[in-house]
Formats: sequence, C-alpha cells, structure tokens
Amino acid sequence: MYKTQNRKPIQELSLIDDFLFTEAMLNRETAELVIGLILERALGITPKRLIIEPQKTINGIDTDRHGICMDVSITEKSEEEETSEIIRVYDIEPNTRKSFYLPKRSRYYQAVTDIKLLGSGIDYDKLPELITIWILPFDPFGGNRMIYHVKNIVEEIPEIDYNDGIRKIFLYTDGEAGGSDELKRLLLYIKQSSYENVTDSRLERLHHGVEEIKNNSAIGVKYMRMWEVMELEKRESWIEGIAEGKAEGKAEGKAESIIEILEEIGSIPDFLKQKISEQKDINILNKWVKLSARAETIDEFIEKMNS
Repeated sequence: MYKTQNRKPIQELSLIDDFLFTEAMLNRETAELVIGLILERALGITPKRLIIEPQKTINGIDTDRHGICMDVSITEKSEEEETSEIIRVYDIEPNTRKSFYLPKRSRYYQAVTDIKLLGSGIDYDKLPELITIWILPFDPFGGNRMIYHVKNIVEEIPEIDYNDGIRKIFLYTDGEAGGSDELKRLLLYIKQSSYENVTDSRLERLHHGVEEIKNNSAIGVKYMRMWEVMELEKRESWIEGIAEGKAEGKAEGKAESIIEILEEIGSIPDFLKQKISEQKDINILNKWVKLSARAETIDEFIEKMNS
C-alpha cells in the first residue's frame, strides 16, 4: 500500500531544501547574499559582477541526450564595465539525497555546461573557470571535513598544477575539519535555517530574507501545489510499478491492480469490478491505472473512466 509522505511545513524548510533555496535565488538581494557568503567563506572569492540564473536548464547536445537543470548558475564577469568577458561560472547545488553517483553527476553537469561556454572560433584560453559547489548533509568522502576540493592532477607528478579550469567543491554541513569558523557557522545555518543558528550580522540579514520568503502567502501556495504534484507523480509511479510487476503486460494482472488500488479509497460496486475485469484493451487499462492513482473517491473514478 502506498503511503503519502507528510509534507514538511514551509516554516521548517532550510536553505539546503531545494524549494527554499530556489526561492531564495529568485530574490536578487537574498541570492547575492547567499552566493556571496558561500564563495567568500568556502573559496575566499569576493565576486563583483554576477549574473544569477536560478533553475537554469541546459539541453543536451541532441534531443536524445540528457540535459541538466542547475539549481543556480552564476556567471562572474570581469570588473571592467566595458568588457563582457566571463571569468568564472559557478554552479551551486544543495543536495539532500545521498547518491553513489554524485561524482559522475558532477562530471556530467560540468561537461554539459562547458559546451555552452565557448563559441565557434573562440580560443580555448577564453574558456572561463568552472566551479561546481555541492552542499551536502552527508559526508561524501568520510573524512569529517566541512570542505573538499577536487581537481584533476598529473598522477606521476601530483605537485604539478594541472590547471584545466575545472574545480569541484563538496561542502559537508556537519564537517568539523578543514574550514574556518565562519564557514562552519554558514553551513550550520544552511542545514537548519532557524534564528538559533544566526551567529553574525550577515547571517542575520540572510535570515530576514529567508523569513520573508517563508511568510509570503503566494510562495506558500506554490510550495503546497509543488508538493501535491510530486506526491501524485510518485503515487502514479508506484501504481505503474505494481501493475507492471503483477501483470507483466497481461490485461488480467492490470485489472487486478486497479481493483486493489481502488479498494484503498472505498467499496467497489460489483458492476465496476466486472467492467474492469472484463476489459482486455491494455491501453484502456493503462489509462484506468492512472485514473485510479488520481481519484479520491470511487464515484470520481467512475465519472472519469466514462468521460
């Protein structure tokens, strides 16, 4: 039986949660504050001219190639106003789901991003530095460090600076070693964005912006609708999995699955059981599987299946 996940109240969200982080990036002042704190305290970089693009989608090189959706893409341009030269591109990715594929995911994100950074006829020395920053509530390498720097090296002579312009930074919110007190305080606030974790004036400014987002009624409605859509998609995937697993493509198995799903929401009339059981068209049964996932009552299911 599928169990609906309890929705975390928006007041309990933290910046490491994808929804709240994205909303923070949509507010220019809050976005600049978050990004500035991360770059300064993790990398010692104080950027001057930034272009911030939240939830930026980059398509694959062809229609059958995987694209990416970046939580936020930041372009840093030269301080000289008369030039549009890009000197660095940052991709900041909070990630709460533990994954064994994180290194390869990071590799792919950087590869897809690189393709868009160099126009035809432009020399390779104009390719900007690309830094991906992952913010994680779990330790990716087991060293109990709050920051890990990953770069390519020459294995035989590791002291050589092999500068291909690519850097991967992994920030572990509970790490103890390898970073400053200021970074530790920032990571604690990102993990748990509550007033108790406001420990300096800049974090206080950031917390004020975060609270404004949480108390915005329109954003609250947006969060609720997003959660409902995600729950519906997960439920439909679960139901499809049951139908496929039981039926192995057979109509009888799919019909049994639909009846089982409907029994979760009410008593099924005999005529409806018979109609479902006698249906042999796989396409229709597939449609009914999805209807059963969305229906809140038996009457609603009957109305939609007959429409």
